[in-house]
Amino acid sequence: MKKCICLLALWLFALAAPAQSQHMKFMGIDMNCTISTFMSKLKGKGFTEDASSHQDNKVVMKGTFAGEKVKLEVRCASKSHLVYSVMVCFNLSTSYNYETLKAQLAKYGPCQEFKNVPEGQGHVKYVTDYVQWDTDKDAETGHTNSIVLSKCSYRSTSPYIISYIDRRNSLLDVQEVSSDF
Repeated sequence: MKKCICLLALWLFALAAPAQSQHMKFMGIDMNCTISTFMSKLKGKGFTEDASSHQDNKVVMKGTFAGEKVKLEVRCASKSHLVYSVMVCFNLSTSYNYETLKAQLAKYGPCQEFKNVPEGQGHVKYVTDYVQWDTDKDAETGHTNSIVLSKCSYRSTSPYIISYIDRRNSLLDVQEVSSDF
């Protein structure tokens, strides 16, 4: 009997463990890794690094996403270098429109829609509208990962941007930056 109870307790613990550490995935790649590891996995999927746009804690890569040529902006925490955000920037010549992309992302469930966002208030500069899907809730922090589809105004070089945001790692970045003060 004690054996059964112990086995049941271990089994329940094993089921609960993955729920505590849900990290966002992009193209099947877990974002809970360093930016160099993430880049090497993206290179394995055909992406190339745009060395001319390299900055601290941000790497730009080019490749194909959903059948379109895109630019990715991968951002990481300042000290641990864990990836917390991937922005997919579509070219102006994309065959997708906002409604089509929104329908494609509907697989993530219900969303919140924000129309006519005041300039500077969106996730990306020059956003006019955006839709946000909240995905896995982190049991440890209580924060929710999200995917954001942004419609950009005429001043942007990309008409649509999809942002994949790992909240746990983005909070880690905030903690690392503020620890210097």
